[in-house]
Amino acid sequence: MPYAFVLYPTPLDAHVTLKPDSGGAVAGIPYSDASGRPGQLCTVADGVPTGQGAEINLEAPGYVSLRLRGFLLLKDGVGRLQVDDYTLSAEPVAPAPGPTPPPTTGGTPLEIINRVFTTTNPNLATVAGCGKFTEDCCDALHVEHSPMWGHIAKTEGQTQANGHAIDALMLLANVSNASGGTTAGIYDIIFSSASFEAKPVFNYVEPPKYELWYYPADAVTRGVTMIALPRFDRR
Repeated sequence: MPYAFVLYPTPLDAHVTLKPDSGGAVAGIPYSDASGRPGQLCTVADGVPTGQGAEINLEAPGYVSLRLRGFLLLKDGVGRLQVDDYTLSAEPVAPAPGPTPPPTTGGTPLEIINRVFTTTNPNLATVAGCGKFTEDCCDALHVEHSPMWGHIAKTEGQTQANGHAIDALMLLANVSNASGGTTAGIYDIIFSSASFEAKPVFNYVEPPKYELWYYPADAVTRGVTMIALPRFDRR
């Protein structure tokens, strides 16, 4: 006579398959026991030998599949799986995160400079701290406000960091956006640099000096003095 192999999967509608090693996979169908508990039933045909190897597979959308293997025991019209093979499923590997894009504020240059100051906490009492702050501000302004922002080249003997001014930046062309207009020119971005009175500012100094502009900060150390500058009317 056939054997009733009953199991109670979660979720209840999981796809269940019983596979004896002798062949003849059996799919589960809806079933309720005498108490009314819902489950699934796999009917094993009469003549399937007991004690052989078998496996049960359960699959459902949104769930990790389950595979159990053991000995198929058939007696008195009832089937059971004596499990002795326990295999863990590999945990899915999340893809490596991509580079984090720089935050954008859409603000004025001073707002961007102040945001860099509060997020990086630079030491403006030192030349090195001012130089690093100037580089961080230049990167932020170049990405968030205009690609026309760049550094001001300095020569040997002048106070500098990576060949550029430690407290000023240059905007090559006028910028007009939602935050307002900004005139092309050289701007001080640190008041009283390299002192304990130093603080962020945004003060216009003079018109651009195009021959001194460069970007990024390490361009000079790589032998680059100017990067793909467009032509401007300098009259």
